[in-house]
Amino acid sequence: MGLTYRVTQKDHLSLSAFGMFGNGNSNRTTDYLSNAPGSYTSSRRIALSDNDMKGGNIELGYKREFGEDHNIDFTVSYNKWNMDETSIYDQTSVFADGSTGSSFQRQLRDINSHNWEFQLDYINKFHENHKVEAGYKGTLSREDSPVETYFGLTETTAVFDYALYNRFLYNRDIHAVYATYSGKWDALSYQAGLRGKYSNISTRSPGYGKDKNSVTPYTDDYFSLFPSAFLSYTLPNDNEVQINYTRRISRPWGGQLNSFMNITDSTNISFGNPYLTPQYSNAFELNYIKNWENHLLSFSGYYRTTDDVIQRISYRDGDVMKTTYQNISQTTSAGTEIVAKNNLFRLLDLTTTVNLYYYKLDGFTYIPMNDIDPVIGEGQKDFSWNIRMIANVKLPKAYTIQLNGNYNSRQVTAQGYRKANYSLDGGIRKSFKELSVSINARDLLDSRKWASVTSGAGFEQVSENWFGGRQVGVTLTYSFGNMRPKRQPNRQRENGSAGYDGDGEMM
Repeated sequence: MGLTYRVTQKDHLSLSAFGMFGNGNSNRTTDYLSNAPGSYTSSRRIALSDNDMKGGNIELGYKREFGEDHNIDFTVSYNKWNMDETSIYDQTSVFADGSTGSSFQRQLRDINSHNWEFQLDYINKFHENHKVEAGYKGTLSREDSPVETYFGLTETTAVFDYALYNRFLYNRDIHAVYATYSGKWDALSYQAGLRGKYSNISTRSPGYGKDKNSVTPYTDDYFSLFPSAFLSYTLPNDNEVQINYTRRISRPWGGQLNSFMNITDSTNISFGNPYLTPQYSNAFELNYIKNWENHLLSFSGYYRTTDDVIQRISYRDGDVMKTTYQNISQTTSAGTEIVAKNNLFRLLDLTTTVNLYYYKLDGFTYIPMNDIDPVIGEGQKDFSWNIRMIANVKLPKAYTIQLNGNYNSRQVTAQGYRKANYSLDGGIRKSFKELSVSINARDLLDSRKWASVTSGAGFEQVSENWFGGRQVGVTLTYSFGNMRPKRQPNRQRENGSAGYDGDGEMM
């Protein structure tokens, strides 16, 4: 809910709050095939989870208007999220001599996170064709997520395992400032901007019974600059040409940084890397846009390079397979994205996106700990494509139906490739003034699967995992008061095309 209070004709105060409660569960199966010496030949891991989620947000805003298109806007918000999750992992393996092995694991996870956000934006359109914008955004995030594990050969023999206890503490502070200047000269529009970001990251994983201050944290801090430039030229008959350049950053997420070793499967050990650094991308785009009354067509050509790319690395340490994350090399992608938006018969809104691109991953050398032979990856390149289609059908009496389909072709990875996959989701919505009811169906074709092939010195592993089939959910939404949407920083084509291999973070 929210409310807005006008102090004077030029001053505005706003307050909004949001709460969320829910329960979810999943059923995921992963199949492995391996020809590594001493390892299993096949293994199946079934994962069941059930979780309770709750969270909320409160935001206070102040806006001062100095004139038309001349204002300063400040918001401060607090966000809190918690999830209590119980997960069960049941694994059965078959070895070359015909013998079998099994393991059972129950994990109790308590994820607690909160953050403060501060944002200040200044806008001044001091001339009909000239505008400056500047601002600051600060995010102070904290996470404390302990995990208890009960381990055994079967469910009845599972006992608490001190070695598998993990408490992950993750602090991330980001401070960013930006300034942009935009203008227009006849049919030419232009914008130039510069953002500066300072990031401070700290992670630690104290063992069972240890105080967090007894463990030395892994820390990393860095400052980066991100220039951007946009040119747009309007042609006759609703045609437009754009040229853009942006620099982006993609930071590692908490799970990739968590150094805790998951040894529940003694033949497959996975762990994060707290020394990961962000990956940086430079993107160049040339866009052509054509508008009609009920249609839009966009062609985009792009070229992107990404340095210090984060990838999963697997290697053998004796008879044990280990998997972690590493900044390995550079990627290059170049291609075209075609977007078509069509309004047909005033009943159907159809958005189709086709992305065709060439992807190249340079070779790399990774040296594991304990003087193990280096992992050497050959350079890989491939042509990939994906397509996404969203269809909205407007029916009488305020009913709306939506279908969302995706297809992703095969794509190379550091030590192999991901197989093609596809999915289809759907939903129906009914509106009653302030109230709306939505029924959403996930994975209508029961096809949401991810399969990958990984190979290296002395091994080849095929893994396939999928979630628990079709899922149906019901959502009730009631709006009252003066709901104030959360503001987004000024950006253009932030996420780029589907071929971009980063999160496109700008602020």
